[in-house]
Amino acid sequence: MVLIALLLMFVLLFVVWNKRRATIFLLACAVFWLLGSWLAGPLVWIANSGFGVAREPHLGARTAIIVLGGGTRHDFYKRLVPEGDGMARIDLAASLYRRCVETEKSCFVVMSGGNPQHHEQSEADLYSGFLLDAGVKRADLVIENQSLDTYENARNTAKLLRSRQYDTSVLVTSSLHMRRAMLAFGSFGVHPQPAVASIREPDSRWVLRPAALFDSNRALHELVGIARFYVWRWIGLY
Repeated sequence: MVLIALLLMFVLLFVVWNKRRATIFLLACAVFWLLGSWLAGPLVWIANSGFGVAREPHLGARTAIIVLGGGTRHDFYKRLVPEGDGMARIDLAASLYRRCVETEKSCFVVMSGGNPQHHEQSEADLYSGFLLDAGVKRADLVIENQSLDTYENARNTAKLLRSRQYDTSVLVTSSLHMRRAMLAFGSFGVHPQPAVASIREPDSRWVLRPAALFDSNRALHELVGIARFYVWRWIGLY
């Protein structure tokens, strides 16, 4: 979405600024070439911001494992499935839960994610089925299916956690998303340990690649979200 907004901005400038159309066109080509090649690496590195390495979280006697949905999509057979690294988040959460059970600790999983894609199921409802199949007990699974963005993930999960006893919490999401998610949860007084489910490795080349455009778009989305968090907190909205 960030790259689409950037493209629309260049189109608007091209339409309204007749005398500089050649300059605008060349500038747009240069910007998108950089975003689709070398600049993708530094943007991903900045967005990862210290979460580019997977670390084992400490599991307390009572641990809350918070999983953030990563979207849903329909596969080739028209089945609704987790999008992107959704399965990696499910696998990591289930692995942490099993480790908790094996060490005779008490853990519960909060699956958070609404239905911003307007599919037949929310992220939380869909992902929960996979978590149950992976061995998470139904009694230890809490479903939060109303959140439409990261801020609502944090707000709604914080409300659920107030009614439960736990010693420590773990937040499961991607490396690119982790910094923004940690900021959102911190604003509601929840300070979980990060558990990175998938790491987007910085990759800089001078060759124009669709994968680089995707990386740039995802990284810019997170960086814009982080900037918005600080601006909104400054003006009192957070």
